[in-house]
Amino acid sequence: MSLGFSVEALLARARGGGALRMGLVRVPEAEWLTPDADLAARAAVFAAEPNCVQVLPEAEAAVHEVGEMLEGWTSAFPSRLRERLGEGLEPSSASSTSVPPPTPPANGRGAKAVAVLRTAAAGVWEDLCILTPDASGQYWLTAAALAFPTDWHLAEKLDQALTPIHAPIHGYAEQLAAGVDHFFATLQPGPIFGRTNWFVVASDAWRYLPQDDPEARFAHVTADNAGQTLFVRCERQTLRRLPQSGAVLFTIGIHVEPLDRLSSGAVARVAQSVGGISSGEHERRAAPFYAEALTRYAERRNRSPELVA
Repeated sequence: MSLGFSVEALLARARGGGALRMGLVRVPEAEWLTPDADLAARAAVFAAEPNCVQVLPEAEAAVHEVGEMLEGWTSAFPSRLRERLGEGLEPSSASSTSVPPPTPPANGRGAKAVAVLRTAAAGVWEDLCILTPDASGQYWLTAAALAFPTDWHLAEKLDQALTPIHAPIHGYAEQLAAGVDHFFATLQPGPIFGRTNWFVVASDAWRYLPQDDPEARFAHVTADNAGQTLFVRCERQTLRRLPQSGAVLFTIGIHVEPLDRLSSGAVARVAQSVGGISSGEHERRAAPFYAEALTRYAERRNRSPELVA
């Protein structure tokens, strides 16, 4: 079973409204990570935002394991980028982009781990998060390379356990925390599991950290222009156990499309899902400020499937 690598494909696997659920599927090794990546966009972020890579001491062994794992995976399952380079074509990615190193921490080993994680994350499309268990079996975010966040800052989540990390998600503690904890406790090395999350946003920026008021952010959106002004942002997430360190590697690949690049069925699914979001989560996703325009746009597309606003 495949998650796919496009918004259209990911939406088909995404949760609609109703109760929260993990919605996991098995992901083949060859389809673990995105095969075609704009690595230049990632290089630009790592150059401009050195603090988007952080490693706590307890994650250093896992970081080195991730570096080796990704090196082996990209050799076994070359991306389209590497295929283009093999054909002698000009690279358009970070493979030819010089990325200055981040400001190193005082500890030399820590500086090396940061460099390893940064290099690994610069070579793939996905952001990389490492969660390590404590003596009680609770998992903590202890390292991450976060180039393309969706409205969260690494400094606020680092060194936090799973439930506090997800505290902004309404219903997580009641509906999902126990299941997530069980999954982390029982995940075995080898299998890869994936899921997808989606958001309706007002920008196609890879790095989505809005600072303005949601009402102002969506003020320009109408049913007539929603096709070009509303974007579906999907996170293609995977989880796998690192066999040597025992940590869990969580990857996040971002895929974004405007509504008018999606099929009418996908647009209708998004509109229906927005309508089914529970109170609290509806507000967190700023849905009150675009839901009506989205619904009306979806209805127009349903009446005229060939319509592109």
